[in-house]
Amino acid sequence: MKFNRGNLVYGNRIEQPSQELIKNTLGLHNASLEDALKYGGDLTRAAIGAMNLTFTKKYIVVDTKIHMLTPGMCPAIPGWHTDGVPRGNALDPTVKQAPNIHAQEEMDSPIFHLLVTGESCLTQFIKERNFDLRVPKEPSTLLYKTISHQMNEKIANKELTTFEAPSCTAVKWDWWEMHTGVPAKSHEWRFLIRVTETDIQQPKTDLRDIIRTQQQGYMPMEFGW
Repeated sequence: MKFNRGNLVYGNRIEQPSQELIKNTLGLHNASLEDALKYGGDLTRAAIGAMNLTFTKKYIVVDTKIHMLTPGMCPAIPGWHTDGVPRGNALDPTVKQAPNIHAQEEMDSPIFHLLVTGESCLTQFIKERNFDLRVPKEPSTLLYKTISHQMNEKIANKELTTFEAPSCTAVKWDWWEMHTGVPAKSHEWRFLIRVTETDIQQPKTDLRDIIRTQQQGYMPMEFGW
């Protein structure tokens, strides 16, 4: 199956926010655009303003994550992956069922917009376009493990070239774009926002579900303070 079928499109840039501003910004989970603008704070509003939203889909869903990072800590599950893969019989990307990436061939892709602050922990992408990877023939929970292993081999063999998305700059892509989170290189408060324009996933409406009170982080077992 071919990946990186389109091109990354860069939007506008915001000023690097202060660590204090990031620390005091609310996290949001599957918020509507209206609720994100209302409750997300100045940083979230500035980041959304830097994005070239198309308003061509039924729904706009906003997620923000704020992490206090320590060197070696990863704010996302590390591993190469794509976003928004259809899952289960309903082809709903939010359900915890096996991903069905083959269904994407017959569906319209959501539009993803990303902005990450700081310099310590920027999302990695791949420069090359239209490269092939083996994927399971049927929906399988092993999809991204299989993909990530192949990606790492191709990177090690210099068949693929990684790069970091620029800090504080909006980036837009579709669901064929391969990317990964990385471990932090230094101590830093980090803000990430992803805005998804989609015909499939509806935003949440209950503020108890929307406003994040915890942020997950991942780190190696031999972690020291």
